[in-house]
Amino acid sequence: MRLNKKKNWVKSFTFYQKWVRGALFMILSFLVFDANAQWQPPCQDTMRGNIYFQCNEPYFSPVCGCTDKTYRNECVAYNVFGVNVIKNSGVCELQKFEFDFYPNPATESLNFACEFFGISNMTLQIFDAFGKLMYFSHRSSTHRVDEIIAVHGYRTGLFVVNVMSGNTFKSKKLIVK
Repeated sequence: MRLNKKKNWVKSFTFYQKWVRGALFMILSFLVFDANAQWQPPCQDTMRGNIYFQCNEPYFSPVCGCTDKTYRNECVAYNVFGVNVIKNSGVCELQKFEFDFYPNPATESLNFACEFFGISNMTLQIFDAFGKLMYFSHRSSTHRVDEIIAVHGYRTGLFVVNVMSGNTFKSKKLIVK
C-alpha cells in the first residue's frame, strides 16, 4: 500500500514538474523572442486629441488616418482627433471623396476644394435655406477640384453645400454674412 502511494506521488510530482517547466519555457521564450520587437503606439489616442485645438492651416490637404477616416490635413488628424499613424496622403479608399471650403462664415467668396480617391465625376450644388439652387457646377473625370465661388450676391443666412459623385452624396452647412 505504501508503495502505491509513493508511485502516485511521483506521478503527480512529475506532472507538475512538466507543467512548471512548460510555463517557464513559455515565459522565457516570450522574453527572448520579443526582445527585438518595438513598441507600437495605438492607432488613435483619444486622450491626446483636443477638439478645441486650432490648426491655422486653411488649405485642404486630406490625409488618410489609421482609422480609415479622411482628415482635412495632418494637423487636424494629429491634434484634434489624436491620430498617431497616417496611412497615406489623400482620401481613404472607403470614403471615395472628401471636400471642404473656407472661410465659413463667408462674405465675398468661398474657396472650395474637393479631392477624390481616384478619378471621378463631381456635381457641386449650393442651396439656400428655402431650397433654391444658388450655384451649380459639374466636372468630369477629375482627381481634385479647386474653385473660388463668389457669394457676395447671396443674402445672409444658412446654405447647404452638396457634393455628389457616383452614388455617394455628402453635405455641409455654409453661413453667408
